[in-house]
Amino acid sequence: MTYLKHIFSVLRWLSLDVVVGGIIFTKAVALVARVDLHWSISAALGCCIWLIYTLDHLIDGNSLDKKPSTGRHSFHKKYRTPIFLLFLIVSGFGLRLLFYLPYSTLIYGCVLLGFVGLYFLSIWLFRIYFAKEIFIAVLYSCGIFLGVFSIGPQLDITIYFLFVQTILLASINLLLFSYYEISTDIQDGYRSWTTHFGIPKTLKHLRWLFSFLGVSIIGAFFFSQSFVQMYFQVIFIAMTVTLGLIYAKPLWFKEKERFRWIGDAIFILPGMIYWF
Repeated sequence: MTYLKHIFSVLRWLSLDVVVGGIIFTKAVALVARVDLHWSISAALGCCIWLIYTLDHLIDGNSLDKKPSTGRHSFHKKYRTPIFLLFLIVSGFGLRLLFYLPYSTLIYGCVLLGFVGLYFLSIWLFRIYFAKEIFIAVLYSCGIFLGVFSIGPQLDITIYFLFVQTILLASINLLLFSYYEISTDIQDGYRSWTTHFGIPKTLKHLRWLFSFLGVSIIGAFFFSQSFVQMYFQVIFIAMTVTLGLIYAKPLWFKEKERFRWIGDAIFILPGMIYWF
């Protein structure tokens, strides 16, 4: 059992759960929007998510002279050479996928990658802190909806509600992570939303984000034009309630890093749309 748990931990440290969730999420959005995604779009998204998360972890893990406090950063520091070699291989595969992407998706993707480059330039070269969690949430959401926005026909307003809701969900998720990890972030010298604003303000910001998300879900129900769109909102409600429990029960979710296991896992829930 311990060995199996270690395997799952390694898969999580390598962000493979986030990659799987991103692919499932973007295909679910395409289904709701009635857009037929080319296979290369999902594959490219998976590569980009893994490369961005891995590079971020490599930078954080190797920025310290001492052993990092978190298992994720310690893993990337200890195995930085093989991980970096894998990073190069996946990068090469991602570049090969560019030849299969629809032209409009390629253009949208290049613009998005430009913003990703600015993000890494700011934190690595200039050491600037600028609402990292919100910026990553927006980039993640843009990646999820990139295929639909780039090749989809005239989209109805519900799809834009879904886009805003995804940004809010991802923002809440990342702010919760920064809230739970404030002690290790301070110990390792990492800057996060909570180390920057403090715990009381972070909890206040989370309440506001939950409120905005609730209002957007109610609005989406009024504008939904099909049962599948309403069903997708029910899935979003389940995701919101799960994050609400993580917010409300810090003692239980902090134990054994349950907040990360469950917080990342909720982005697989949009796959429930295929049960319909």
